[in-house]
Amino acid sequence: MNSERRSAVPLKTILVVDDEREVCEIISDALTGQGHKVESASDGIEAVEKIKSSEFSIVVTDMDMPRMDGMQLIEYIVHNHADIDIIAITGHLMRYKYTEVVEAGATDFITKPFTINELEAKLNRLIRERSLREQLSKLAVRDPLTGLQNRRSFEENVRKEAIRTTRYQHTLFLFFMDVDNFKKYNDLYGHQAGDALLIETANLLTNSIRENIDSVFRYGGDEFVMLLPHLPAAQALSVAKRICKKFDLLNLKPTSLSIGIASFIERSGTIEQDIQDMIQRADTALYTAKKGPGKNGVFVDERSR
Repeated sequence: MNSERRSAVPLKTILVVDDEREVCEIISDALTGQGHKVESASDGIEAVEKIKSSEFSIVVTDMDMPRMDGMQLIEYIVHNHADIDIIAITGHLMRYKYTEVVEAGATDFITKPFTINELEAKLNRLIRERSLREQLSKLAVRDPLTGLQNRRSFEENVRKEAIRTTRYQHTLFLFFMDVDNFKKYNDLYGHQAGDALLIETANLLTNSIRENIDSVFRYGGDEFVMLLPHLPAAQALSVAKRICKKFDLLNLKPTSLSIGIASFIERSGTIEQDIQDMIQRADTALYTAKKGPGKNGVFVDERSR
């Protein structure tokens, strides 16, 4: 029975907050028995310190506590850790109305006295809903054909990388890539073959980046982009040429791969303007690369060399 429940419900890291030590231990033991990783705190102040230093998916908190009560803790979590779900517990139904607690940001509400089965049922339902949200979120930023992150995800990630680049003063290169003669390939071999080519290209690019450092995206159609932080200019050119050679080895005639390269340059404008400037320069570099004889070229933006 327990093993079936554990396999059906994804395991989470949970923080239990209650100033009654016995209650805290009972809840913690029950959730640990389900297979979850559980930590505990005696009030909101201690809970905040633990949330700052560790990652939690869910907080189960009492409402009446010294120093910082449950409502204050909920408000802190909502404003600083919006990805954490909250189950509120109270023995004072008249003091804390369900609607008030939920409007404050709690995902669910349970009233003392309660059974462990009641808590487990609410927790399991919350976890299933959370898992569904995570799946939908992944689908929203993934290209369904290639499995790469999509243009929407690129727009989110390029801003994050640009902020890091500005803060830590390291390099950031953007590759704009385009499959040459893709329409001709589709006309010759059909759209299924064209889709297969895009999938193969996506796999090649994924295998050409540094894991957990670089990122690759399908920008649209037969266009792909890469973000490569912490990379010297000479090495950026070398990586691009190596990718083109790998593509040639696929022998997908009459196609080839062209790449335009630009680096992030901090100017007097806003970070959004600097990002758009980098994108425009990479796009122009790609256009220049495709103008060469036989296309299949790499061109580095002049300001990025």
